[in-house]
Amino acid sequence: MTMQLTYDTQVDAASVMTGRLIVPGGNHHKEQIDEDRLIRYSDDDGSVLEYEFLNFWRFGVRLDDLEHRAELADLFKEAGFQVRSWSDPISTKVIHRRSRAAG
Repeated sequence: MTMQLTYDTQVDAASVMTGRLIVPGGNHHKEQIDEDRLIRYSDDDGSVLEYEFLNFWRFGVRLDDLEHRAELADLFKEAGFQVRSWSDPISTKVIHRRSRAAG
């Protein structure tokens, strides 16, 4: 299977086509599996046509529970993107500001 990765820096989103053609108005549907991941399936045979990942650069991508996780991991590593598991925490930056009233 030849997968194709497309990354949009404007919206921090990535799309991975699995190699099967998606015909506009064709027999397929999209499901959101969590707030950062969507999958487009073929209605004919239930196969995955496309993966979509949001907040891709900021948080990395979770692949643990995806059907093509090994192929996706290889593709993302080749492109230099971070891959993480469900057990990896999302890094956040906390900024503490001193109150002006406190001096």
